[in-house]
Amino acid sequence: MKPIFCFLTLFFFSYSAYSQTDNIKAEKLYHLAMDKVFRKDYTGAIAGFTEAIKLDSVFIEAWENRGVTKYYLHDYEGAIKDYDMALEINTYDGNTYVRRGWAKFDLKMFGEAIVDFTKAIEKGSGDPGYYNTRGEAKYKLQDYVGAIADFNMVIDAWYGGKIPKSEAYFWRGLVRIDMGQKESGCIDLNKSAKLGYPKAFEVKKVYCE
Repeated sequence: MKPIFCFLTLFFFSYSAYSQTDNIKAEKLYHLAMDKVFRKDYTGAIAGFTEAIKLDSVFIEAWENRGVTKYYLHDYEGAIKDYDMALEINTYDGNTYVRRGWAKFDLKMFGEAIVDFTKAIEKGSGDPGYYNTRGEAKYKLQDYVGAIADFNMVIDAWYGGKIPKSEAYFWRGLVRIDMGQKESGCIDLNKSAKLGYPKAFEVKKVYCE
């Protein structure tokens, strides 16, 4: 199954009136490229970000959003290279680690994805979705204890909301079933279904009915 990305589009693109460059032409090209992103002209957007980067090689937002656009086109390797450059410019941006982690997850580089999600969490990017996706990566590597610990972080947190918790119950249920704990796994799947997670209904029919 694909990793769960909450509010993916809004999270990726921070479209501000201000950008981190003193080059007026590069900034103009950047905003034109962003307009193309919102019109879903991804190829044109990449070309625009590339021209902006040629004018300002440390224009972090251009690197970042070119990587995001490549991700949308399933060019995960290209996205990772752009995130690498963004992290060379600013090593403290937890959101960039998250984005790179998602690209690595899609390439089935689960171990490296876990490292990136961990760095993001350590840098204060504590979105519950990060724990969920890191837990999924651990599940893929059959680190069931580690996966459950991540899902518990979401389930036990006072914040996070209904959607992340429904996902956490779903994945913890699958892990428990794989560990031979069918009864507790089905309890989790039932909780996930009650919170409205669509896949829980399908999986319940397979394992619990």
